[in-house]
Formats: sequence, C-alpha cells, structure tokens
Amino acid sequence: MGNRVNVALVGAGYWGQKLLPKFLAAPQALVGVVCDIHAENRAEIQRKFPEVATAESFEAVIANRQLDAVVIVTPLASHFSLAKAALAAGKHVWVEKPLALELEKGRELVQLARVKKSVLFVDHTFLYDPAVTMIREMIRSGELGDIYHLFLQRLNLGRIKRDSNVWWNSAPHDASILLYLLSSQPTSVSLHGYHYLQPNLEDLSVAVIEMADKTSAFIYHNWLYPESTAKLTVIGSKRSLVYEGKFEKRSITLHEYQVENSLIGKTFPDELPTTISSKMLAVREIEGFKDQEPLAGAVKDFLESILDDRTPLSNGDFALQVLAVLEAGERSVRANGARATVET
Repeated sequence: MGNRVNVALVGAGYWGQKLLPKFLAAPQALVGVVCDIHAENRAEIQRKFPEVATAESFEAVIANRQLDAVVIVTPLASHFSLAKAALAAGKHVWVEKPLALELEKGRELVQLARVKKSVLFVDHTFLYDPAVTMIREMIRSGELGDIYHLFLQRLNLGRIKRDSNVWWNSAPHDASILLYLLSSQPTSVSLHGYHYLQPNLEDLSVAVIEMADKTSAFIYHNWLYPESTAKLTVIGSKRSLVYEGKFEKRSITLHEYQVENSLIGKTFPDELPTTISSKMLAVREIEGFKDQEPLAGAVKDFLESILDDRTPLSNGDFALQVLAVLEAGERSVRANGARATVET
C-alpha cells in the first residue's frame, strides 16, 4: 500500500460518477478499478475517465490482493451483503449511507470490521461540512443558549427512487447531523409517511424526534416539493440560526432575539398580560466556512484513517447510532406514526 491506498469503486451510477473524481483527485488514493454490473455504466466510465479500468465481477474485485479498499456506491439493499463480503476479504470499506437496512446487520458489519482490523467508513458527508462543524461549536460553547428545537428539511423535485422510500434515502443525512450537533441522545421517533407515486414507497414523510434532554427535532422530507432545499433551523434560548446545506449555496444566518424573561415558565393568572413580548434584535450572515468541499473532506478522512491506522470521524459505531434512528422511524411509520423507542 505504501503512502497510497489502492481503491476499487463498486457502483458507477449517478452518485458513483460524482464520487469517483474525488478519489481520482485525492493524492492518497490510486483508483485501481471501477466495478459495475451494468454495461452502460461501465461504458460511461470509460468515456469520461478513459484512464480508469472497469470490471463487471465484484467477486474478482475483492479477490484482487492488490486492492486495499472497496468503495460501495450501490442501491441501499445491497450495502450489507457487499460490505460483508469486502470486509471478509480483508478490505477496508467505504459504504454509502445507510450502513444497512437493519440495525442487527449493521452491528454485524461493525463487529466484522473490528475482527479484521479494517476501517469501516459510512459516507455521512455533512459531518465534513465546516459549516456544520461551526454550528456544533456554537451549540457546545453555549452561544445559542439552551437548545429548544431543531427543524430539518430535505426537499426537492428531482430523482425519485424506486428501490427505497424518502425516509431511508434522506433521513441518514438529517439523523447524522442531529447526532453530531447534540450531546443528548434521541429516545423516540414518531414518523408519518405518505405515498402518492408508488404503492408502499413513501415520497413524503414527517418525523418528530425526542431527545433525552427534552430537545425536540422535526424532520420533513418531500420528493415532490417545488423548491430544492436542505435546511436546518436551530432554536436556542439566546439565538437561533438557519443553515442552508445545499453544497452550491451553503450559508449560515444567525438570528439574535429577545423574549420577556419575567413571564417565561409562569402560568397565566388574570393579573398578568395575556402575551409574552418578543422581538428580533439582529440578523447576520456567518462567514469563513466555504473553503472546504465536504465530500472531498470525507474522502480524505477515509484514506488517511487507513494510512494512519486510526478511526475516522464517520465510523461504524457512529453509523449504528444513525441506523438506530432510521430503524425506529421504520417501526413507527409501519405502526401508523406511533412513537417508537430508539435502541441504544
């Protein structure tokens, strides 16, 4: 391996073709082969990246002893079986989110990686956005005050998946952001889902997540929304902020507000006013976080964790926490939105 990681990328569809240039540009990587079962995807890779070899057989890829790591960018249902085979073959593994579709299978992968002493990385890309890191520091330092509520939206009219619903496609992003930002852990998920285009595959969902410290989070996903946004709103006792997470238009807006403190927490007797006064004091844009592209940061952490023999930020244990939230949401939506406990 030396000072470069010899990588195989498995899955050359939409996201695989977005991810491949990041590995080609990384000085720590050597892309040995791109594997895809579809001839049209292999042909597209050969057209766009003629210097990259292609292959059809996944089994041949993981049997290749010259390859150090396998990057799995395939449909959700295949993540577990492909990652398990790659880990069993002694490879380091990058898996697109989510790690698996069942918490128990995710645990099996984490344990196998531990036994094989392999890096298991899950692509929770937003952990590598400096804007999200900045928001985390603001929350942890108390700059926003006590955190009351988070509202996460991932809305668009675009690529509508046929193999999985909007929750399993979009919620890995928002659950990872939630877990990364807050020190408290989620205790329950209540998820309502609606399907309009395909039977049994929700294209719209609304989740209520309760945290152990009583912070609440709402997550709204919609594949039929007329505007494209990936937005986070954090409401604290001192300040609130709005983060736009679309990579091409990332921004943080900080809102400073004031609430009449003398009435907070009191019940309403007749002699007190019928309202609590509040007002916005200032609104300003936060700068200084746009110099790093998050996906390139994720690739760098994966490769360096292999070369330096360390645990990456987006590791298997963190991915299990995300998967526990996803699975609780799945149990809830199948129970018509009943509150489901998040396993620990």
